[in-house]
Amino acid sequence: MFPEKLLILLFRRAHKYTRTILILCAINLSGFGLSGCGFEPLYAERSVPGLSALFSKIQIQQPGNTPDNDLNRAVYNALAKTLRSEGKPSYRLDVIAEGNKVGVLMDNNSREARTRFMLKARYSLYDIAKGAYVTSGTASASTSFNVDLSEYANLVALESAQSRTAKAVAEKILLKLSSWQKPRAQ
Repeated sequence: MFPEKLLILLFRRAHKYTRTILILCAINLSGFGLSGCGFEPLYAERSVPGLSALFSKIQIQQPGNTPDNDLNRAVYNALAKTLRSEGKPSYRLDVIAEGNKVGVLMDNNSREARTRFMLKARYSLYDIAKGAYVTSGTASASTSFNVDLSEYANLVALESAQSRTAKAVAEKILLKLSSWQKPRAQ
């Protein structure tokens, strides 16, 4: 009965502010429904060790001398903000990042006006005690930026794009590691 009355109030002629308030109330009430359905955030710790315990046991492999060393370093730095190894590590995370930029828009003078930067990272989690890889996968992200006549502006825009995609890829890797760990902890 209650949802039907709410829908009637939403879709009949009402003041625009009244409709906005009713929509916001409906969204908030739906959030209360999620609290009792067993929804649990990935970082929650119950009786079993959570993700912070896993993340404190992972050592990130330092970027080596690869062609895309700056990209590897950017992903490493983004991951290092979350994965802080405490004590002797149980796992080693190997990450190899590759970047690619492609012109996606031309202006009237047949000059590149917009560029898309794509970053793809392959990661592998190595169990040090077992001596084997336990999970691996890929994560990717892309962003775009305007191309200017100034080479300095283009360089700054490319570095900013690399930084943004590195952060996005690091977040995706952490989410994939979280989803790998969650079933094992239960």
